[in-house]
Amino acid sequence: NDDFFDKADLWGTAAFLRECLNKTGHKIERIEENLNLSGRANIKTLWPSVNIGYDIQLSDNDRSLVSLIEFAGKKILLCSDIERFAQNELMRLYPELTVDIVVVPHHGSVSTLHPDFLEHLDADVLICSCSRSQYQSANQIFPNPSCDSKAAKIFYTYRDGAITIFIDKQGKINFNTNNR
Repeated sequence: NDDFFDKADLWGTAAFLRECLNKTGHKIERIEENLNLSGRANIKTLWPSVNIGYDIQLSDNDRSLVSLIEFAGKKILLCSDIERFAQNELMRLYPELTVDIVVVPHHGSVSTLHPDFLEHLDADVLICSCSRSQYQSANQIFPNPSCDSKAAKIFYTYRDGAITIFIDKQGKINFNTNNR
């Protein structure tokens, strides 16, 4: 999003990524707000809105990109590092949004998770991309009351390693983990 491009010329991960891609002849381009991939899959940017993306009062995390991927009737929500403000805004802007799989915001950090966000999304699968200390903290709370009613499957990269999700053309979901 625009926030990334503002930083790509300056410092940090964005600048490093831009530099590496430039060396290999690749160019970073803004993703379209609604990207249809051959009629089979769709990627839609849900957050941030153009107005929010330029709000310097918000943290970098709350200006992170949130994308919804749809394929074979299944929905995957990629939440980046959004914190409570952005999570609340997503619930307000998309009151009917439910998904099948969520990459939990901010690496599964319980300190930045809005208490109603996961329940609102009603996902079957939660993925927390987390370190050992984040896992120990999150594992005390997940599954939480908002997830217990669905008995959501929860993956942690610290515990489970790389997590690969396969969705076939009929919408059947399979998982593969690279347990450590």
